[in-house]
Amino acid sequence: MEKAKEELQNICQLIYEAHQIPINYVNQFGEFEYECSRNDLQKNPYYTTFKEQISVYTYEEDSNAFPIFFSNSNMNFFFINLKKANHFIGTLIVGPVLESEISDEKITKITEVFKGNVNKRNLIEYFQAIPIMDHQQLLAISILVYDLIYHRTLEKRYVIENNKALDIVINESEKLDLELSRGRRNLIFHSNLSYERVLLDYVKNGQIDKLQDIFDYSIVGEAELGLLSKRNRLRSEKNLMITGLALVCRAAIEGGLNEETAFTLSDFYIQQLEELGNLKAILKLTEEAIRDFTNRVYKMNVGKYSPTITACQHYIYNHLYDQITLDHLAQFCQLSPNYLSSCFKKEVGITLSEYIQQQRIEEAKKLLTLSKYSISDICTWLNFNDQSYFIKVFKKYTGLTPKQFRSNRSGNKVT
Repeated sequence: MEKAKEELQNICQLIYEAHQIPINYVNQFGEFEYECSRNDLQKNPYYTTFKEQISVYTYEEDSNAFPIFFSNSNMNFFFINLKKANHFIGTLIVGPVLESEISDEKITKITEVFKGNVNKRNLIEYFQAIPIMDHQQLLAISILVYDLIYHRTLEKRYVIENNKALDIVINESEKLDLELSRGRRNLIFHSNLSYERVLLDYVKNGQIDKLQDIFDYSIVGEAELGLLSKRNRLRSEKNLMITGLALVCRAAIEGGLNEETAFTLSDFYIQQLEELGNLKAILKLTEEAIRDFTNRVYKMNVGKYSPTITACQHYIYNHLYDQITLDHLAQFCQLSPNYLSSCFKKEVGITLSEYIQQQRIEEAKKLLTLSKYSISDICTWLNFNDQSYFIKVFKKYTGLTPKQFRSNRSGNKVT
């Protein structure tokens, strides 16, 4: 066994030196034993996150008859499961690679999704350190690596067709788009507290349209994966997803979903999850459950007020960082200012100005919790006249100053 692993390490080193593509060996217990990659890439926190997340793609149940391709957050990679004398000894993960350079627009999009909870410089350096390689070249490397390990040369068509069976969309006449179901994109319950809070906030507020963004870019959340059962990876995944569903259930209740409905729904999904026998099905069901909870909160809130008031609330939410005036809102709703103001107070129970203040304070709470932006910056961005006024309003709704609130959330005492 040790000799086999030593030969495998030599193969990895040669492939890395020839193509500069990162290669990692994960043993049968999901532990990284060694890797071949650039030093600057290894030191980047986002690469550590990537490694931890992709390790759970590897399962003994998956076929070892061909390389299996994945795509996650614009990065491509493949893995090959390893067997010696019919004993599973781990997995070789090759990647990530990029098809092309990541645009500034994409970087901005990622930082927006996480509300500033990413280090933009580290993120740019991370993408710059990842090699650029088209799908055809990556396919050729996968066949070469497989041949070196198993001494069997695969036909390109065979690899393509088998990856099609795994829901990978491939167009050989143009270029390969080796993309499996995003699967591991919903690693929300292994992530750090900030990332978790972003998603649970979306559930609580019924923001079904925001879920896709956070699923797409989960790979850059500064996650610390948990493993509750090293020797039973499938059991570990189920345990983590059940824990996550409990958090989602609680967020939905806080968003107004009936408790009995929420708990019944949670039990329903947990029972289904326990019957599943592979990772891909578990991930698919978990994402379905998150969407279901969020959608129910959304539908409940939509029916709470008239279409006009609901549209007005959505406008406010989407323009918290802009100047919002009664005239703008009235023009948007195609009503007179006085009539809109009267209708809003009648339905919501507070004035428009109070509602806008409340929503801005809610946004300020998120920024204080999820980012390290200064209080003065948050005050300015949310269009408060000055910092003292911002502190006064913040304390009115929370009972704390912004500094006290941030300190409490970070676990530090204010002196």
